[in-house]
Amino acid sequence: MSLNRTLSLAFVIAACLFLYALSNQWVSATAEAIQGNLVPHLRPNFEQIARKYGTDKVTTHKYQFMYDKYLSSIRDEELKVLEIGLGCNMDYGPGASYYTWLEYLPFVDLYFIEYDRQCAEKYQDKTANAHVFIGDQADTVFLARFSAETTADGLFDVIIDDGGHTMNQQIASLEVLWKTVKPGGLYVIEDLQTSYWESFGGDPAGKGSSKETTISYLYQLIDDLMIGKSAKQISHDVLSIDCMAEICVLRKKEHL
Repeated sequence: MSLNRTLSLAFVIAACLFLYALSNQWVSATAEAIQGNLVPHLRPNFEQIARKYGTDKVTTHKYQFMYDKYLSSIRDEELKVLEIGLGCNMDYGPGASYYTWLEYLPFVDLYFIEYDRQCAEKYQDKTANAHVFIGDQADTVFLARFSAETTADGLFDVIIDDGGHTMNQQIASLEVLWKTVKPGGLYVIEDLQTSYWESFGGDPAGKGSSKETTISYLYQLIDDLMIGKSAKQISHDVLSIDCMAEICVLRKKEHL
């Protein structure tokens, strides 16, 4: 065999080995990317997961815009999350949000506050991967006891109020539980349309009314942000308030 043929054969073999190694590396990197959730477009988003479990967060309401906006970038972190309301008052029963959060936030440490003891106890075997506390979200004594018991090992990254939606419930929960949100964390209030419903303690007159509703409370927080005062106790460490139809997200300052 001539020297040129020998060199050509060696070159072909080397090129084949290089391409084989390169292809194996690409396959390995692709598998690692998928397993490590480095290809986000291959994963279901909040709306897709929520529709799978039937929660009204994405059917009756359009809360997916807020949840993907604030949680999509941190969903693979270890997050401590509290939701007020297990869903016992819903036609489809409790658990829709429970399963949604477990899938959307794979490393979540999940807590619930539920008023209906009978319902919560009935479904406790179906909510085994969450810590469920029974109590009234308008009861500040209960909320203080809950806060002390659940934050000894750390504050909450996210709190979601999807509870009873009355004015005293939403306001009492915000004022007490805001202290349990970690710096940089989020406090979400859903179903704020009830601020205009008399049956929930709201007022159809809106901001022009002298009656305090959850929305007028949030207006005061915005006023405090804009003029740099603290008429409301929590105003001194509110970083931002972001609202769309029926829902607002408050973010706590990271540094005071």
